[in-house]
Amino acid sequence: MHIRTLAQKIDIDYAVGDKWNLPMHKHTHYELQYIIKGKGQHVINGCSYNYKKGDLFIMPPQDNHFFIFQEKSAICFIKFNESYFEPFLHDEDFKQLLSRFLSPRRKILLSTECQKNIGDLVKLIIKEYGRVTSLQNIVIKNALSLILALMSEDENLIVSTPKDEKIQSILNYIDLHIAERDLLSTQHIAEKFNISKNYFNQYFRRSTGSSYKKYIQTYTLNLIADRLVHQNQTLSQLAFEFGYSDESHLSNAFKAHFKQTPTFYKKANLASDKNKHHASSL
Repeated sequence: MHIRTLAQKIDIDYAVGDKWNLPMHKHTHYELQYIIKGKGQHVINGCSYNYKKGDLFIMPPQDNHFFIFQEKSAICFIKFNESYFEPFLHDEDFKQLLSRFLSPRRKILLSTECQKNIGDLVKLIIKEYGRVTSLQNIVIKNALSLILALMSEDENLIVSTPKDEKIQSILNYIDLHIAERDLLSTQHIAEKFNISKNYFNQYFRRSTGSSYKKYIQTYTLNLIADRLVHQNQTLSQLAFEFGYSDESHLSNAFKAHFKQTPTFYKKANLASDKNKHHASSL
């Protein structure tokens, strides 16, 4: 699986567009994801969450994820290593605060007031990150710690569960059988989960925000992209494994999704991984 590392203590990045163009990947750092605009799905550790403007996700190290955009989206990623808060880690309350984000759930449910306050703090961090001042680090560090505290203000840390039980079972089934197209036909999966074939697509879209066909295609292409780069499989092998009629059909689908040919994508990501490994070893 593609692994994204952080060579510095904190970084801010963005994803803006009509499609999510990264394969499924995991991190070696904490990552706060704030939805600036748009809607779609966020698949984290195999659990699927709907997202919309103002939503907030927290991911500790070793989580894996990818997004499915239903409309043009803008997402702010605030990435940080635990060492960024080194002075704060001597405080037992702060250490406990960080540990609470290791729970199985990743989408934080915010009150309207808290959502507005956190949105303002994210904007402050973005503004300060783009400036070079003697107080920049103090402002960002304290604003980020305040966001974490506000997220966890409720003693029980209110979190969103990933869909109802039936849709989650369907998503888990898809994850297990993603390369077995005959088991993922609408007729088969509708029968397996006792849902009318005519109603299944409506149910899936209502429950996930995505059409069933698009969800399968996006999930498949993210897995293919990961294997293409990190398991050294040929496009022909991947086309056969994931049920594409031939290499050409897979190549066209891949290019339409990632806006790059498979060959260019592989070279670019191998070079990126090599540069990150070099930077982390310095």
